[in-house]
Amino acid sequence: MGQLLSQPITEKNITFVQHDHISHSIGEMQGYRLSMEDAYCDVNDTIRVKIKDPELVQLVHEQLKKKYEAPSLPRLSPLSSHVSRHSFERKRKQSISETELKEELHTDYVIKRLRINIYGVFDGHGGSNTSKYMSEHLPIVLKKRLRREIYKLTDQQKMELLLGQDVLSLINFPKIIRDVYMQLDSMYYHAPNNGSGSTGVVVLFFQGYIIVANAGDSRCVLSANGAAKNMSLDHKPKHLGELMRVHNDGGYVAANRVNAILALSRAFGDYTFKMQNNRNHGRFALIRSNKKVHLTAPEEYQVTAEPDVFIRKIIPSDEFLLIACDGVWDCYRPQDLVRVIRHELSLGKKLTDINALVLDNCIGMANTVTGIGFDNMTLIIVALHEKLKGLDDWYFHIKNKILDEKFGKMGH
Repeated sequence: MGQLLSQPITEKNITFVQHDHISHSIGEMQGYRLSMEDAYCDVNDTIRVKIKDPELVQLVHEQLKKKYEAPSLPRLSPLSSHVSRHSFERKRKQSISETELKEELHTDYVIKRLRINIYGVFDGHGGSNTSKYMSEHLPIVLKKRLRREIYKLTDQQKMELLLGQDVLSLINFPKIIRDVYMQLDSMYYHAPNNGSGSTGVVVLFFQGYIIVANAGDSRCVLSANGAAKNMSLDHKPKHLGELMRVHNDGGYVAANRVNAILALSRAFGDYTFKMQNNRNHGRFALIRSNKKVHLTAPEEYQVTAEPDVFIRKIIPSDEFLLIACDGVWDCYRPQDLVRVIRHELSLGKKLTDINALVLDNCIGMANTVTGIGFDNMTLIIVALHEKLKGLDDWYFHIKNKILDEKFGKMGH
């Protein structure tokens, strides 16, 4: 466990932000550790999409105005063939304000801003430099990469993206996010004081999808009708695929640790495990057959930053998302934490109060025999209320839903 304080620092930093489609509470506590090595990111932004095709611009003008002025859409003009076989009818329920209408419609082009939310938890070890670096730089690099990919699309494809059609075929999220993770790990190698390491679980909300990337043992869990759905996998050296990669790159696993030191098999930083030996900073391996030197792929390092990526379309049964470091997950199984949060919601508690309660419970579980409860703790709770009228409606809906599950329909 390393060096610990005799008494925990239980002061909590709890924040809350409300949007019209999602809201979140973020809580963090240092606990028994000598310093706070966790970091997180919380980004609410938009990506600008510009359409210049004259026929599509005319079509958007007509349909957005009709959508604003009429409760339902009339039959589309023949120009709809330029969009796709799907029509604007699918999106008629999405209202648009007069201000938005003026901002988006121009004579020769149409500008639409797609909403994007990025959350991340980075659990540092050996210091906080790596976790802080990733929390600051990863959202920036990810947004730039997404903007670049959208810019490459044709106007036809941009229109489909605006309508939420074929999002996953238009944008290769797994490749983009993996490239961003590897790029950040390469960038950080040249940063000063890079001797530490960090996990990284990042969640992207985009066009009705949840995209989760993870390297390490921080974790993302979704509550769907009260069932805990794992949206990430822990990367431990004892897992077969991880074990084989470590051995293939000249390392070994002892006491469930890479080279008997690191309890993770994927992480940012930790460059000691990303070279064959301490004298070979170039990461080269000698091929005996032809005596040529080849560069080892970063994905094949003993400890790699390559993430696993999971994608899920948000559906009405999805209630909230939990993103946390292992300091929380060591104390709670996913289903147990979902159950606790739903119970508190049924009592009318708010997200900030629930977040503080969970952190207090974790520190209260500190046990020198099991070793749990002594780590830094960071928890993000994201309420999913895009299909509802807002956060208050979400509180009301989920409270009554849970009470109905317990006691039957109560005629709310």
